[in-house]
Amino acid sequence: MLVLEAVGRGIDTFAGDPEIESESFDALKQQLADYHMVIEAMKLANQSDMADFRCLSDSAGSEVLDGERLFDQMENALRMRESYLTNEETYKSKMKMAKEPALTVYYQWKARQYGALAKNSESLYERWRRKTERFDEIEAWTGGLFKDSEGITALIRKGMTEISGAFQNGTYVQREDDEWRRQIMNAGVRLAMGFEDEGGDQNAPYRLWQRGFDSDRAYMRELIHSYEEYADYTDEEIEELLMKLNSEGCGYVAFANIIVDEYRRKDEEFKQIFGYPLFLENVNGYTYVDYNRLILDIYCAVDNHKKVKNLWQEYDIYDENEDISPVSGRGTTPEDRIYRFERYMDSHDVPVRIENIECAPDEVYRRCREEAEKGNRVIISTCPVRLEDKEGEPAQMDGGHAMTVTGLTSDGRIEVSSWGEKYYISPEDPDYTSPEKSRTQNAYIRIQSVRFGEADE
Repeated sequence: MLVLEAVGRGIDTFAGDPEIESESFDALKQQLADYHMVIEAMKLANQSDMADFRCLSDSAGSEVLDGERLFDQMENALRMRESYLTNEETYKSKMKMAKEPALTVYYQWKARQYGALAKNSESLYERWRRKTERFDEIEAWTGGLFKDSEGITALIRKGMTEISGAFQNGTYVQREDDEWRRQIMNAGVRLAMGFEDEGGDQNAPYRLWQRGFDSDRAYMRELIHSYEEYADYTDEEIEELLMKLNSEGCGYVAFANIIVDEYRRKDEEFKQIFGYPLFLENVNGYTYVDYNRLILDIYCAVDNHKKVKNLWQEYDIYDENEDISPVSGRGTTPEDRIYRFERYMDSHDVPVRIENIECAPDEVYRRCREEAEKGNRVIISTCPVRLEDKEGEPAQMDGGHAMTVTGLTSDGRIEVSSWGEKYYISPEDPDYTSPEKSRTQNAYIRIQSVRFGEADE
């Protein structure tokens, strides 16, 4: 994976050289862009295989299940049971015919002994049968593994063939409607962030309300009205709500990114749980994630909700006074995110647990890597916001912000999704390590671990 990343960076550097200008070089850059897509597809295939290996390991565990041996043991247990039952009946018959009391007692003891052995064999058969059920479950869960990477590999071969034959008279003829290119991009969206999918944007629902079709506004209106707190909202109030989402929605976007990441390869399950498709398709046949609906649903379901305790119980309230104004919210604290995300997922019967991870700035990278190795997702929040682009140049500077961690670089930076774009954070930035030197005196960098599945006992 690191080799592919290095090759990709090399292509970017060479293609971006401003000192080389010619028609031939422009044609070469077009070809390099296609090679870059192929490299991204190779990375995607590797990621898919690694995810499938983790799934296989989680499903099978440490137990070795040999199908042929399981059925042999089941048949043997049944044979032994029938043999023991036959012997039990034999000694019961002898017991009835015995003339001497001592023989009667002996035959009775032998019959009971064989009866107990028959029960033990039946129990053994049940144990082996349950193992075959486990075997069948694992086969069902893992039967589709490694097929995604096979499909991507076939697309890579097709792409390489077309790329190598696309130069004609010194010109690179790139057909934008090439099926392999569209299929690779769609596979990328379905399996991982990338290929124009860099996560959700908290301002996107507002833009959709402003610039979308009537059908877009209709579904947004229906979704918002489905929640009691907003059931009577007018279109003007809905617009204000969406402006408030833009002002404070980073934590909710982080939730949406994590849910999408969990269900990219389980989109049918997503539809069953949430009631609408995870992926949509535009008029050109390109797949994209319906982030807007998910972000809006999360926001309406849990924003301003708090857990309140009295002497004997806990209950949920909606705090109408939480926000600064109808168009400006206060955002989410780490505690808000724990309660609200868990509450949202619990309402869909999906067990999720969030944990605050206490660590110093110079430990953040390592802890993010450890959580990734466990299969957990990470939300990172910083104040101030110090985001860099791929080349390390400053890209965003702002107040507090929560983001989804999407990767780790070899040079110690953390890749994040924010405002629907990919950025990078340097955890040991002086603004976090020496807040007294920053304009923001309450500077921080914090992480939270998100785990799907039942909580550990």
